Amino acid sequence: MNKKSWIAIAAVVAALGGTAAYAGADHGSGHGHGRGHSPWTMDAAQADKHIETMVAHILPDATEAQKSRLTEIAKACFNDVKPIHQQLQEGHEAMHKQLAQPAIDRAALETLRADHMKKMDLMSRRVLAAAMDAAEVLTPEQRAKFNGALHMMAMSHMGSH
Repeated sequence: MNKKSWIAIAAVVAALGGTAAYAGADHGSGHGHGRGHSPWTMDAAQADKHIETMVAHILPDATEAQKSRLTEIAKACFNDVKPIHQQLQEGHEAMHKQLAQPAIDRAALETLRADHMKKMDLMSRRVLAAAMDAAEVLTPEQRAKFNGALHMMAMSHMGSH
């Protein structure tokens, strides 16, 4: 997969709630959800509202049917990805704990790393599936606009890491 494809995946994650999924932390970037509030800590109603706001903001000229379908796709993806994000955070904590031990257990750290990569792969597959589903809802012109807006959001999130 080329760099543009990975940026597109990260951009979709940004639209679904921020690239905090990749960073494993709350950076409070302020992109539609307020400073200091990670989408990953929102309750279901807050996350739904955030997604609806992001879809309306990025594609104000989309039809109601398109907005509805995009919102449905984004909510389903977010709900699937959120538990994986939590597992990634737990894995980061476990790695930090291991590295703070008096003796370094290389085998345990390698197991944690491999598990982390499996979860990242699972997340990227799910996000890419959502991106493909969303792309099918949009016209080529809307897709270009949507991708441009998401690319800018992803770059602003990635620049803070």
